[in-house]
Amino acid sequence: MQEKGSRWSGGFFNAAQGIWTGQFRWPLLSIIVGVIAGCGAILFEESLRWALHFFLHLPTGFMEPGRGSSEELVASLASLRSWLFLLIPTLGGLVSGFIVFSVAPEAEGHGTDAMIDAFHRRGGYIRKRVPFVKIMASAITIGSGGSAGKEGPIAQIGAGFGSFLASALKLKPRDRRILVLAGASGGIGAIFHAPLGAALFAPEVLYRAAEFEFEAILPCIVSAIVASSLFDAYYGRQALFLPGFLDFHVAELLAYSLFGVCCAGVGYIYIKVFYGSRDYFFKRLPLPKMVRPAVGGFLLGVLALLCPQIMDGGYGWIQAAMEGKIFWGTMLLLVFMKILATSCTISSGGSGGVFGPSVFMGAMLGGAFGFGGHTLAPEWIMNPAAFVVVGIGGFFAGVARTPISSIIMACEMCGNYALLVPLMLVSAISFILLGKNSLYEKQVVTRLGSPAHKGHFARGVLAGLQVADAISRRPVTLIPENLPFRDLITLVTASKDYHFPVVNGAGSMTGIISINDIREMLLEENLDSLIVAKDVSTPNVVRVFLHESLQEALDKMALINVDELPVVSREEPDKIITLISKRDILGHYYEQMGAVA
Repeated sequence: MQEKGSRWSGGFFNAAQGIWTGQFRWPLLSIIVGVIAGCGAILFEESLRWALHFFLHLPTGFMEPGRGSSEELVASLASLRSWLFLLIPTLGGLVSGFIVFSVAPEAEGHGTDAMIDAFHRRGGYIRKRVPFVKIMASAITIGSGGSAGKEGPIAQIGAGFGSFLASALKLKPRDRRILVLAGASGGIGAIFHAPLGAALFAPEVLYRAAEFEFEAILPCIVSAIVASSLFDAYYGRQALFLPGFLDFHVAELLAYSLFGVCCAGVGYIYIKVFYGSRDYFFKRLPLPKMVRPAVGGFLLGVLALLCPQIMDGGYGWIQAAMEGKIFWGTMLLLVFMKILATSCTISSGGSGGVFGPSVFMGAMLGGAFGFGGHTLAPEWIMNPAAFVVVGIGGFFAGVARTPISSIIMACEMCGNYALLVPLMLVSAISFILLGKNSLYEKQVVTRLGSPAHKGHFARGVLAGLQVADAISRRPVTLIPENLPFRDLITLVTASKDYHFPVVNGAGSMTGIISINDIREMLLEENLDSLIVAKDVSTPNVVRVFLHESLQEALDKMALINVDELPVVSREEPDKIITLISKRDILGHYYEQMGAVA
C-alpha cells in the first residue's frame, strides 16, 4: 500500500513538474506576476490618494475639477493660490530624496528608464527593496504636488516584483527579463485602465526604433489582464477619461497632419528642457543628491503660484479640457508650464513617471490647437475636443518612441476608438519627425543593439554567413612532412604565419604545426638530425569546409582552443585552400553589420 502511495505521489509530482516546465509554464508565471502587479497597483493608488488628501488637499484646499464640473467651478479651482504651495512640494522633495538616496538610489527619477536599463544591462535583476521604496517615494513626491505620473513608479514596482519572482524560482536571465516586462505591463495596465496598450507598451518602450520584444508580448497580455481585473474589481471598471461622443471628418486630416508636426516640435522642446535642466542645472548644484529634489520642489511651488493646474497628475484638468471648459490660450500656456514643472520635479531626482505629465501636455496642446483652430478656421477644425484625445496618444508616441502602444492606450484611457485614424496619423508624424530623440535615455535603437540579445544575434548572423565569403586567399606556408627540424625552424622564423599545414609528396595535408609546437621542441638538444616536420605536427587535423557557416567554424575553434583553422573544399578535403582565423570571421561579421546599418 505504501509502495502504491509512493508511486502515486511520484506520478503526481512528475505530472506537476511537466505542467510547470511545459506549455503551461508561462501562463502560470504570468498570472502570478499579474496578481502581484495588480495588488501593487492597488497599494500604490491607495498610498497616492492618502498622500494627496493629507499633504495637499486638506492643507491648501487645492482640488482638481471632476467630470461635468461647471466652467465657473473650473475657473474657481484654477484661481486658488496658497503660500503652502512653496512649502509642501519642498518638504515632499526633501523626504522623498532622503528615502531614495539613502535606501535605493535606483528608485530615483522616472522608473521606466530603470526598468529598461534592468532589461538590457542587468539581466532583468532589480533589488527586492526597490518596489517598496518606489511606492513610498513616488507617493510622497506626487502627493505633495510634484508634477510626475504613475507610469514610471508602477512600471518599476511591477517589474521589481517580476524580478523577485524570477530570482525566487531561480530562473534564467532571459526568463527574468520577460517577467520584468510582464510585471511592468500588469501594473501600468491596471492603474491606467488600459490592459492592451500596457501589454504592448512594455515590450515596445525598450527600443527607439519601431520594434518589440515579441517573446514577452503574450506574458505581458496575460499579466495585464489579471492585474487590470483585480484593479477594476477593487475600484470599479471605467475609463480614465470620459470625452463623450467624438468623431472626425476626412477634411480635418490636413489639420491633424499639422498638429502632428506641432506635437513633434513641442516634444523636442520637452526632451531638451527635461534633460538640459538635469545636466546643466540640478547636477551642478553644490548640494548632496538627496537635497536636490527639495530644490526642485521649491521651484515647482513657484510655478504653482502662477498656474496651480501643473501640480499632481492633472487628470481633472484634462477632463475639463475635453469638455471645452478651459480657454485655449490658457491650455497653450499650461503645456510649457508643465514642461518646466516636470523638469523641476523629476530631473532634480524626484521619484515619478513621465507618462502622466506627457498625457497632460499632449491633451493641453491638442486643446489649444483644436479650440484655437476652431475659433480661427471652423471649416478646417469641426471637432475641437477630438484634438485633446488625439494629443494624448500622438504626443507621447513621439517623445517615448512608442507609436503602437500610445495609440491603443489613448483609446483605452478614453474608452473611445472612433478617433483611431487621426491618432494613427498624428502618432506616425510625431514619431518620424522626432527621430532618435526620446524621453527614455536607456532605450537602445534596435534589438540588435541590446546587450540582452548581443550573443543571440551574433550567433544568428554568423550562422547565415559562409566560410567561403569570409576567407581571403592569402598565401599559406606549407611544410613538407619530411623537412628536417633545422630547416623547419628557418622556414617558420621567416614566415608571419602562426599555423603551418604539413603536406606529403602529393600535396595532401597530413598534419599541422603551430608556433607553440615548435617552441616546446627548441629546448631539446640534438634534434636537428633526429626529427622531421611530420614528427612535430599534429595529425587528424580539424578543418573547416567552404560550405560551412562561420558559426560552425567558431565552434570548431572553441572546441580545440585555437584561433585559426585550415580551409578545404568538400570535394578535396585534404587539399588546403587557405587558413581562416577568428579575426577574419569577426571582420566579415562587422562588414555585414555595417552594410545592414
